[in-house]
Amino acid sequence: METCEICGKQTEKIYLAQIEGTTMWMCAACSKGKKIVKSVDTSNAKKAAMAQRAQQEENDEIVEHFGEQIRLARERMGLPLRVLAERIAEKESTLIRVEKEKSLPTEALRKKLEKELGVRLAQKPQGADLSNAFGRRAPITLGDAAFTKKKEDEE
Repeated sequence: METCEICGKQTEKIYLAQIEGTTMWMCAACSKGKKIVKSVDTSNAKKAAMAQRAQQEENDEIVEHFGEQIRLARERMGLPLRVLAERIAEKESTLIRVEKEKSLPTEALRKKLEKELGVRLAQKPQGADLSNAFGRRAPITLGDAAFTKKKEDEE
């Protein structure tokens, strides 16, 4: 939500309008009769940003030895598994399976554990940023990979 610079009202749709030669951010009521320069619907912008952030998090991979990291962080804090389960509203048996790496944590559980224990359990996939591997900004294509293989065979 944005704040109108005229009346101080909180609004999701705000307008950049000219008033007596000055441009200001205004709500719909205050911008009536003024020259509108730009309008912004912050509710859509926030939804788009949240969706983009969620998409990036879904693409992250769980780190290796995540169970050991969870256990070490929990022990550093002096929390028994039962207490941690209560604090993050999860079943103790679920946490046991995750700590022993018998099952992967769900996105929701991963976020709860990261927040509660102060650890990072997800990372960008290895090889996700191969754009500079051939000295250019574009991602690697199949042709690039074949050319590299052919060049290695010649050497």
